[in-house]
Amino acid sequence: MQFILGILTLLVAIGVWSWRLRMARDGAREAADLARTAANLPRRLAFKYRAGRNGLDLIDDPREAAAIMMMEIARARGGPLTDRQSDVISEEMIRHFKFSLDEAHELVAHAAWVTNKAPLPQETMRRLSQKIVADKYLGPKEVVDLDSMLVAVSEAEGAPTRDQLSLLQVFRDKAGLRT
Repeated sequence: MQFILGILTLLVAIGVWSWRLRMARDGAREAADLARTAANLPRRLAFKYRAGRNGLDLIDDPREAAAIMMMEIARARGGPLTDRQSDVISEEMIRHFKFSLDEAHELVAHAAWVTNKAPLPQETMRRLSQKIVADKYLGPKEVVDLDSMLVAVSEAEGAPTRDQLSLLQVFRDKAGLRT
């Protein structure tokens, strides 16, 4: 009987120690998760701050602004973006921004996503044109180059529509270009 009681005591002791080791391991795992969360907190807060702002306010790169402006010009024709328009936008980015084909396609996809959530095309063009004109690294040559890029996109499917011409005029007015 004492032998059975000894074995039972040994089994209970093993059970208690395994339970305590599992609890310690779970506690260590939770502490590690908490440390990871604390380490990512500044990044998460910055993302929440940026996500709360309008998408156009996040644009710092003039090339990104130009891509979005070209996308707005293409979409002003009415209907979905055509393959020809997408190709012209990519070609313009490759020629003027010295992008690879993959980089150009990525920026076209990004511009399409941004324009889905952007304000009205006139407002988008006005705000992005202001960013382009105010950029201290862009000179008159780059502004004129952007105008030619926008014209090329507007003519991708034939003669530009009134809506496309209207958006072109918004850029030209902000940039001080004469038509």
